[in-house]
Amino acid sequence: MQRLVVESQNKMDYNVSSKKEQRGILAGMLLGAAKRKGNNFSVAHRNSQIDYLLFKKALLEEITRKPVCLREQKTLNGDRLLCANPKLIPLSRILVKKLYPGGVKTITRKFLNNLTPQGIAIWFMDKGGKSFKKKDGRIHGLEITLNTHFSKEASEIIVAYFAEVWDIHWGLSRNQGKYRLRLGTRAGKNLLLFLKPYIHSSMLAKIETSYNKTAAT
Repeated sequence: MQRLVVESQNKMDYNVSSKKEQRGILAGMLLGAAKRKGNNFSVAHRNSQIDYLLFKKALLEEITRKPVCLREQKTLNGDRLLCANPKLIPLSRILVKKLYPGGVKTITRKFLNNLTPQGIAIWFMDKGGKSFKKKDGRIHGLEITLNTHFSKEASEIIVAYFAEVWDIHWGLSRNQGKYRLRLGTRAGKNLLLFLKPYIHSSMLAKIETSYNKTAAT
């Protein structure tokens, strides 16, 4: 089991020099906001998150060693998104095939084993969140969530992976027939400290545990 080791760093700790690191980052993107496009994938974010998208674009260019094009697209609701379309490389094809056997997104322990701390951080920046619990108008707790929106069975596979590999013990909560992972105050703060070296500056509000600072951002 790998323990949560936190190092004091002034900038994000991302390295793509090895296939393991590349797999971890790509796996995190695929579990997060990425959308499958045949054997490949694309990543889209709102214009307000352009700095975060450019960060992903730079990572993808390092991994694929090819330029990544940005295009504007509209959702069915009329919202405008910026989309990054990386060039297809064998590693992306393999990971997409593993996550989408038969064309259906399927969570397996084998796929989750590709994750690294950087990949987990990207997954959290895409799908994670926090809320402050109040009682009689006072803050008395913090809840961290990972909005996977998978089935109970798939979510339990994710919970087991985090417990066995990272000693992170998520609970489950149901939301409109799907599930999300949640942590209480103590475990949640430990997770945020673990993720901090890998959080992009535009996403720091997601790991800020001071209510006053969060409310001011």
